[in-house]
Amino acid sequence: MRNINYKYLTLFLLVGSFFSSCFNDLNTVPIDDDEFVSEVVFKDPASYKQVLGKLYAGLAVSGQQGPAGRPDIGGIDEGFSTYLRQYFKAQELPTDEAVIAWNDGNLQDYTRHNWDANNEFVAAMYNRIFYQISLCNEYLRETTDAKMAERATPAATQTEVKTFRAEARFLRALSYYHALDFFRNVPFVTENDIVGNFFPTQTNANDLFNYIESELKAIDAELVAPRANEYGRADQAAAWTLLAKLYLNAEVYTGVKKYTEAAEYCQKVISAGFELEPDYNHLFMTDNNTSKEIIFPVNFDGVRTKTWGGMTFIVHAAVGGSMSPAEFGIDGGWGGMRTTKAIVEKFPAVGGSTLFAKANGRTGLALLNIPGGYQGWDPTNTKTALASVNNDKKYEGYIYLADANSEFKFAVGGWDENYGDTGADGTLEPGGDNIKVANAGYYRAFVDLNAKTYSLTPAQWGIIGDATPGGWDADENMTYNAEEGVWQIQVVLKKGDFKFRLNDGWDVNLGDDGKDGLLEGNGANITIPSAGNYLIKLYAGAPDYTFSVVRTSFDRRASFYTAGQELEIDDISQFTNGYAVTKYKNVSSTGAVGSNLTFPDTDFPMFRLADVYLMHAEALLRGNGSKTAALQSINKVRERAYTDVSGNIAEPALTLDFILDERARELLWECHRRTDLVRFGKFTGGDYIWPWKGGVKNGVSTAAYKNVFPIPSSDIGSNPTLKQNEGYN
Repeated sequence: MRNINYKYLTLFLLVGSFFSSCFNDLNTVPIDDDEFVSEVVFKDPASYKQVLGKLYAGLAVSGQQGPAGRPDIGGIDEGFSTYLRQYFKAQELPTDEAVIAWNDGNLQDYTRHNWDANNEFVAAMYNRIFYQISLCNEYLRETTDAKMAERATPAATQTEVKTFRAEARFLRALSYYHALDFFRNVPFVTENDIVGNFFPTQTNANDLFNYIESELKAIDAELVAPRANEYGRADQAAAWTLLAKLYLNAEVYTGVKKYTEAAEYCQKVISAGFELEPDYNHLFMTDNNTSKEIIFPVNFDGVRTKTWGGMTFIVHAAVGGSMSPAEFGIDGGWGGMRTTKAIVEKFPAVGGSTLFAKANGRTGLALLNIPGGYQGWDPTNTKTALASVNNDKKYEGYIYLADANSEFKFAVGGWDENYGDTGADGTLEPGGDNIKVANAGYYRAFVDLNAKTYSLTPAQWGIIGDATPGGWDADENMTYNAEEGVWQIQVVLKKGDFKFRLNDGWDVNLGDDGKDGLLEGNGANITIPSAGNYLIKLYAGAPDYTFSVVRTSFDRRASFYTAGQELEIDDISQFTNGYAVTKYKNVSSTGAVGSNLTFPDTDFPMFRLADVYLMHAEALLRGNGSKTAALQSINKVRERAYTDVSGNIAEPALTLDFILDERARELLWECHRRTDLVRFGKFTGGDYIWPWKGGVKNGVSTAAYKNVFPIPSSDIGSNPTLKQNEGYN
């Protein structure tokens, strides 16, 4: 932190009715260099809550008016400098979860793992953290019992301020946690340090860890009970969640394992009355403030919280290419962020529930109708017809006869040209006798009008392939659905290929050469991209054979936009390289657009219950706790993702690698990924490589010291007591 004159930190911003769920536009009290502004601010007892609002606002906005013009921090574009925007970039861009098309300053250093102590974005995160800490410190200085007594603050207000102070200490602990996570060894000041010019002393990771832990425990009794505070304000559960995160990462920060403690505090949150939101998507919409899952949000409002950072950045930067901004409730996309295939491939299903839809089929094929008692003797009904693919008077297809002793004939366009079988010898005669079939069932029919012959063969369809339970050695028989007129099967498939096969033999097999839903004899294998439960239907009617494949159970968290987007990222600067992420929207769960098309109403869910469940499972697994309890926590999250138990895993599948992947699926773009990868030993080094890690398309190993960011050179230069983090000298 720079050599700061704390006198000027007595400036506070009055934010009006923030706790009605949003911030008002920020206005400052005029600065007089010879007057302590706090003496003016706190003349009104209501100001204690209003100034507390500024502390919360520090996570969302960038200055003293919205969206720009009077910044908190100079030397950087105000839109860039907001806490959440910088936090998002530092947590996401150096990981497999996000790339960004822009070349602003040295922003791409994040992706390349090439940052140094002069990186302006690293410095912006650092400065924002310590600006926030400074505001919290000053609030605590100005809200002591002695200060309030001097101002003759009403007794009721003094009682209320005790809770406000606990919240300020929580916010300070949150920022110090971010400082610990990003920088480890940082300057350290509290409200007990003198106000004036001095060089803050540098702490170390162990001491800072202990301080954060002690603060969060000390304020527990003074915070409001879980879910009892006004929306957007911290309660006991927010502090417990932060403690759980601190303990889960303790081994990284201090070398001491604290997994038992992490599991304990996760359980406290789990038992506190929060509930998983039934619809995952609702967590990232404008009315997510109604969710019982969110433990601690960063609040935004399109009218009263105007900023070019925060959710404005997260929503707009994710929209580009052929995406419709209107679907996201915004006035235009910025064409910035996408994700890598490393993340896409962690989802068992991408692109919704339908892999293949029934095709319309070709037109112009010659048809041979099959009028009979089973369809009302209608010679013009083409739904019960055979087709000649080559227009050579050779027709084939399928007919279902529900009753025994059914009768029918073949007809070309009507009764004028019809054929029957006089003598029942397999030859056709114009106007011949009705063809009679003794047994009900489904038949393959082949007719050659050149030779005047026909054949009927009982038919049973199945699927076969390495995607099916029997592999390429045995068919999975399908069932004929007479009401719909299709063969169908519901089956659990593996990632792999399959084909349709008739009567357990290769004489008649169907594949899809064009991947267009139309089937061809001896056609290409049909690919199933991921394991899951599927409903497969075969439409073997004229004029073409077609099919559909629908996932009946799939992970609904796979929120990717793929139209016009390439999975591979050949050029980071091109928005269409990489799948877009459609997670955040300025639209409500009822479809209503936010109050402002530029500045979203959507709150950012910094802490939520699903994250706690996943931390709980990880802490138990790492700490040799109950695997049964860990499995229950994991499967609660997955049941919401799949809307049923079909996505649940069994104990053998519960590994640390699975949990890391599950965190990516559940918490994509929620500012956890860098911390997670560091904790799992996969952020740097070569154990886990993703596209563009280290600035190379296919990814490369990066140096271990990059697990920690450098202290900005500007602070090193202004404070001679500071030592740079290892690797950055």
